[in-house]
Amino acid sequence: MSTPKISIITVCYNSSLHLEECMLSIINQSYENKEYIVIDGGSKDGTLDIINKYRDKIDYFVSEPDKGISDAFNKGIKAATGDIIGIINSDDFMMPDALQKVAEQYEEGVDLYRGYTLVWNEVRNTKKYMYPNHHFAIPPCRAMICHESSFITPGLYQRAGLYKVDFKYEMDLDLFVRFYKFKDLKVKMMNVCVMTFRTGGTSSAPAAKMKNERIRLIKENGGTNWDVLVFLGYHQAKYMVKITYWTLSKFMKKMFGLKYYRYENSSNAIFYKSL
Repeated sequence: MSTPKISIITVCYNSSLHLEECMLSIINQSYENKEYIVIDGGSKDGTLDIINKYRDKIDYFVSEPDKGISDAFNKGIKAATGDIIGIINSDDFMMPDALQKVAEQYEEGVDLYRGYTLVWNEVRNTKKYMYPNHHFAIPPCRAMICHESSFITPGLYQRAGLYKVDFKYEMDLDLFVRFYKFKDLKVKMMNVCVMTFRTGGTSSAPAAKMKNERIRLIKENGGTNWDVLVFLGYHQAKYMVKITYWTLSKFMKKMFGLKYYRYENSSNAIFYKSL
């Protein structure tokens, strides 16, 4: 059985609320050939107390100001010595035995391993699975990355480069678009739920700022003005569908007492059912 060394990077800044749960989900993994790296941005709350509590379980740790989350990612990647590298944000947590299942998928010559994610809306207490796209086109209208459930070889980072530090929201999408430009890219889709992702982090950033970064991403990765227009049109249509749904939902509730919920199946198709 293959036993690759798996590097896991946690980036954090003033993350005392969920950090301990995140760290324990890595530390308590049954798979032993792992390397744990923690990159802190100079936290001022109780984050460092939590990190020091488990310092003997951490292989590499630094706490210093950085230029944002992309910079923190890059610091961790440069410090990693594993055969494959995964990144987990401080408010998420890894599924039990996930690293063992990932290690069982390891093959020489594969550049990128992609699992799927359980998305948990802590406020609404709803959960759904999120499955990754099999390709990334320009424009990236329905890109499903599952960044937190992906494992990348150091060699692929060397070919494509690291995260762009001046990207604050779409740094992972930009990276994967660059990955998928390689015609000889070898990807393994894993039937493994790697991570539970809490909604409400950086990925829940203002839509307008994310849209602006995606426009820049399109242009910097060979897209045309037409690609930008297609992207903007897609998101305008998506917004109108959402508004129509909520208007209809309120009307049905008022007139007939019906409530509807939204869910997505494994192919990300959207359905609505009455409760």
